[in-house]
Amino acid sequence: MVEGLKGIDWYRLRSHDGYADDLPRLLRQARTSAEPHEELVRHLTGEESEVSEATAAAWPFLLELVAHDNTPSREWLLENVCGAIAVAGGSGSDGVHPSWPAAWEASKPALLALLDHGYAGVRRGVLFMLGKGHGDSALVLPALSRRWEDELDPATRLCLVIVATEFAGRGDEAAVEWLRELTVSGDEPLVRLLVSAATRPDADVILRGLTGDLELFLATGSFEMGYEEVLEHVLWLVGPKDFDGMDLVLALVDVLPWRTEALDYLRRLFERDTTDVGLVVPFVPVWIADPDVRLRAFAVWLAGVAGAREYRDLVAGRVHDHGVTSLGQKVSTLATSVLLELR
Repeated sequence: MVEGLKGIDWYRLRSHDGYADDLPRLLRQARTSAEPHEELVRHLTGEESEVSEATAAAWPFLLELVAHDNTPSREWLLENVCGAIAVAGGSGSDGVHPSWPAAWEASKPALLALLDHGYAGVRRGVLFMLGKGHGDSALVLPALSRRWEDELDPATRLCLVIVATEFAGRGDEAAVEWLRELTVSGDEPLVRLLVSAATRPDADVILRGLTGDLELFLATGSFEMGYEEVLEHVLWLVGPKDFDGMDLVLALVDVLPWRTEALDYLRRLFERDTTDVGLVVPFVPVWIADPDVRLRAFAVWLAGVAGAREYRDLVAGRVHDHGVTSLGQKVSTLATSVLLELR
């Protein structure tokens, strides 16, 4: 590391916190101490879609740190510095310095070598970076195949597939083919769910996966895929295909553990674009009479967004509904407001 650091003119590079002349000292110090970590964050990470020239130059030295078993708080560096940089670099925004893509591609052999690390947390951290950093999948997919054959940790196996779906969801046909050819055992329903969503969407397979035990998604570490994130990812994967994602969301409304996420998804969708609202409006009479306050409140809101005057009397019937949602929203107050919109 020391000789490599000397070969760069850090004084001419800009970091996210001014000039980068302090970076060599911080990187050397991080080999034996966690003390410089916060300063490294300040210098090397900016907004979620920004990567500086200094960050691109420091990237191989960061990977050298996380590859070394004696680096203090290595996992913290992996997630909070390296992971954040990979996410920003993969955003493709104008805030990413032109030197970053080459630095990212050049680092892939070092990253892929860490997939054989003995600690699953390191392997999952590296997979997170590969999935979010994007770029060329030519080196990545063969490495995923090799790891798939040897990987025993269930959460890490799921991470391997998530990485492939990240490429597939961005139109990488090689990744789609990789998923199609993947051999998946019957006791990996979440893997089957992702493979189906990214290749040939099958509503039964997807629903079976979504309505099963999602604890494995919660164990994927940096991906942090809870119910909402899983749903967003699946709908993103099935979106461009000949598959009605709306039917999937509506089916999830009837599954209690998924109801909040499904309704939130519909709300966000119709706040942006009401093109498909007509597919959901017919559910208003059923939902507005449901014992679940979430459905009643959503039905009232939906009638207003859709301008569904034919349901004005049903909305009026909720003016004295004293139910309160988990966000503190009173159905009665909402109904009163929507009635004014439906006059």
